[in-house]
Amino acid sequence: MTDGGEDFAWHGWVDESIHVEHELYIMAVVVCDPSDCDQIRDTLRSLREENQSRLHWGQESPKRREKLAASISDVDMSAIVVVGAPLAKRKQERARRICMETLLPTVCAMGVGLVTFEARAQSLNDHDMTHIESIRGKRLIPASLRIEIGQPADEPMLWIPDIVAGAVGAARRGNKVYVEMLGRTVTEIDVVLR
Repeated sequence: MTDGGEDFAWHGWVDESIHVEHELYIMAVVVCDPSDCDQIRDTLRSLREENQSRLHWGQESPKRREKLAASISDVDMSAIVVVGAPLAKRKQERARRICMETLLPTVCAMGVGLVTFEARAQSLNDHDMTHIESIRGKRLIPASLRIEIGQPADEPMLWIPDIVAGAVGAARRGNKVYVEMLGRTVTEIDVVLR
């Protein structure tokens, strides 16, 4: 990825993958130059099958997952994946908060100016925004970092961290083919949840 100049800021899109049976909470952010995103969005939309409104890793066959991983491997991006373990079944929101406290300062250090999280239920979105203010209060991220919530049906860029998180989850369960397809664009950070 190349820097766009003095006033330039990268954008990041975030999604998570939860693997209760393997005690993993995975939060991925994909960082791109916002001026490249319209073409990336068009490419992602073209990958949908006839009945799909969006791409979603959990609903794809192994063959389709390979196609998706291969397709996004060509995107000029960086992906940071925070893997929290061991995940306690009833502490998923705690795991999310811990992963956010690692992820957000990491993307700030990369020069990201806007982060869009995939929308969840409104009450959970509200919890996220409250926690983000707590992270600001701890001075882990600056007030200038903009945080938004986005709908995956409206924002194809949110499909990429879903694919990346799914690929890392598969690798953590023994199937590394998808992560290997993504190559050096993925950096994993392990955090302890207990």
